[in-house]
Amino acid sequence: MSLLAPVGEFIESLVHPTARRDGLTLARHRAFIGPRLLGGLLALAAFPVVWALRGAPSPVEAIALGWMIMPILIAYFLSRTGRFEAAHLLSSLALTILVIIVAGATGGVTSFAAVWLVLVPLDAALSTSRRAVMAALGFALGAAVLLLVLGLTGLSPAQELSEDDARVLAALGIAAAALYATGLALGTEALARAGVRLRTAEEARYRLLARNMTDVIARHGGGGAVLFISPAAAELFGVPANELRGHGLFDRVHVADRPAYLTALSDAATTGENRSVEFRVRRDPIKPARPGQHFMWVEMRCRPLEREPGSPAEREVRQVVSVIRDVADRKAQEKISAAARAEAEQANAAKGRFLATMSHELRTPLNAVIGFSDMLANEQALNVDPARRREYAQMINESGQHLL
Repeated sequence: MSLLAPVGEFIESLVHPTARRDGLTLARHRAFIGPRLLGGLLALAAFPVVWALRGAPSPVEAIALGWMIMPILIAYFLSRTGRFEAAHLLSSLALTILVIIVAGATGGVTSFAAVWLVLVPLDAALSTSRRAVMAALGFALGAAVLLLVLGLTGLSPAQELSEDDARVLAALGIAAAALYATGLALGTEALARAGVRLRTAEEARYRLLARNMTDVIARHGGGGAVLFISPAAAELFGVPANELRGHGLFDRVHVADRPAYLTALSDAATTGENRSVEFRVRRDPIKPARPGQHFMWVEMRCRPLEREPGSPAEREVRQVVSVIRDVADRKAQEKISAAARAEAEQANAAKGRFLATMSHELRTPLNAVIGFSDMLANEQALNVDPARRREYAQMINESGQHLL
């Protein structure tokens, strides 16, 4: 475990919660807070050392050392608010004021500290904000003009130093500026390295997800041409994924389903709405045990690819992202269900025919039984003779036998 790990954990704990959601933003806040806390603490530690070595510091030295506490306050401001751009503006302004104080008291624009004005826009460049950089440039130019005016008007005191001391201070000023610039360069390099690391990790996660998904993810351009397709396509279609790019996927779609395939992609690109379509696609058999499987049913859900407003892509054909999955099992189940439903309907129809036939076969002899038995019951009123009575009885018997 590194000795600086606790320091890094402490600095990370000071980052505002809103900056923790993104790794690169977290790195930027951490890179801003850490050096400023360290610089402010070194300034506080240097104050008693300067006092012990040189005696009581001059007013200018006291102001300069006291002003070095400002980075701590600015770091605290960022930690409490999370306003990264505003913190960089305050940092640029504080550095500009410090240079004005030191340079104004040691020779104006010819002071050894004036070279530090070059670092003001460079410091703001780490904010990745054009507005902050332009504001820092304004601060630096304004400070240079102010120091020039102070020198021309005689308000800036003359530099009462020997030529050797002036050279030493100039060399120290340049060295300090070079060290500060080196710190900025290292901070920029660290942020760039963090960005590359995060982007690489993110791409690795997406590649891992794409490789392990059974569904196929594709990106389509104009005319349905495949610009990208995930590695899962090799397992689904039985061919390498690169063979499906361009119009390779379209060539494998069943001829009867190609209009529906292109219509879904076109509607998603033009209307901006999600579309879903089922079609058959040719699949090269991977296993020799399944040589008869030439076409399989798949479902494709497509939606337009989101893009930033005002981007040059708005003048191009809108791209579409699709998710393709195998629905052969579902289609087979639907076929089985349809067959079972047809069989049930046929059974119901047969039962209806059976009941109609049975109703007819029962009703006809029962009518004879009931009718002739009524006539026998009223034979006196109907004057039924014995021969007719025997005939009616015979019909009743025959109908009863038929029912039996």
